[in-house]
Amino acid sequence: MSCRVSFEDEHGSTHAVTVTASSLFEAVGLAVKAFAAQPWTPPVSPATPLIVVVSAPIAQHQVTVQKVRQWASGTARSPADRLQRERVRSLLATT
Repeated sequence: MSCRVSFEDEHGSTHAVTVTASSLFEAVGLAVKAFAAQPWTPPVSPATPLIVVVSAPIAQHQVTVQKVRQWASGTARSPADRLQRERVRSLLATT
């Protein structure tokens, strides 16, 4: 699904990217990686709330990078779950 992920920096500026992800946590991982690649975007701290808006059907979620890292480090319940957690861990490893 297409998701718009945004956050507000310490100066009150909003930064946003659009990513295609299969889960909320993957959307955060992809967005953090995209933000890190932009020289004009400040680093996303682990406690920064990220707003994730899913395009269709429209839904909005708020989560911190810290929570996503906790989930990614948790115990997988299935092979598919393990692969998804590993993917998110690898996306966040570059930040």
